[in-house]
Amino acid sequence: MSDVCLNVVGPPDLPGPPGVAGRDGRDGENGRDGADGRDGADGLPGRDGADGLPGRDGRDGEKGAAGNSGAQGNEGRAGEPGPKGDPGDAAGGAVYTRWGRTTCGSDAVLVYKGFTGGSRRIIKGGGANYQCMAYDAEHNSHNTINTNISIIAGTEYQTYNFGIFRSFAHDQNAPCAVCQAKTRSSVIMIPGKRNCPDNEWTFEYEGYLMSGFSDDNGKTTFECIDAEPEYRDGESADDNGSGIFFNGVVCDKGVPCPPYKSNNAITCVVCTN
Repeated sequence: MSDVCLNVVGPPDLPGPPGVAGRDGRDGENGRDGADGRDGADGLPGRDGADGLPGRDGRDGEKGAAGNSGAQGNEGRAGEPGPKGDPGDAAGGAVYTRWGRTTCGSDAVLVYKGFTGGSRRIIKGGGANYQCMAYDAEHNSHNTINTNISIIAGTEYQTYNFGIFRSFAHDQNAPCAVCQAKTRSSVIMIPGKRNCPDNEWTFEYEGYLMSGFSDDNGKTTFECIDAEPEYRDGESADDNGSGIFFNGVVCDKGVPCPPYKSNNAITCVVCTN
């Protein structure tokens, strides 16, 4: 009988302790580039940067060609009235006589001065209105008259001692002045007033309404004699020439009283516009 060798495997034994770690192996060769990855999500916006320095002004460009005129716009609203301009010269200017004075009122210009002439009180005929006779008379020597003439005499204040004019005014001869208000065109004398109607009228002078005497032979016009009269020098005698008297009212003769009063001298005012 041959010997038969049997390899009998027994049960596994317990694992032995771990061996010592081996050394790192050599680096392998670089691998090929991988495929591009997909785009990542957008990041958050960054903060605004600081403002840069202002740039220098650029050069002026060349002037372009003029464009076509545009359509006319609508008419605008009327503006506010401007301030009142300085007064200009009126056409011709207002001319008036200042009886009893040789100067003019306000800004009026003296045209000439003279004496107040009128018809004599003791005659029936002659002129009715007073005249401002120029002092520097000019005569035509070829027109001499002797008879059948109407006489003009100087006009005396017949004011007595009423206390209205100065006491020595009585029998003095009245001067006069012809005046022109160049910036105004109208003149008015208002009996019974001392002031002009409103601010549109310019005060020239005030005085008293005077005329010839009620018992004189002839009639005269009413004139406004200055409240502060002047007198012609050396003419204080009673020559029985022309005269001017104060005028008053009688309240039972159709005159409204008040405001008028019996036996009060009637005032007057001269105004221009």
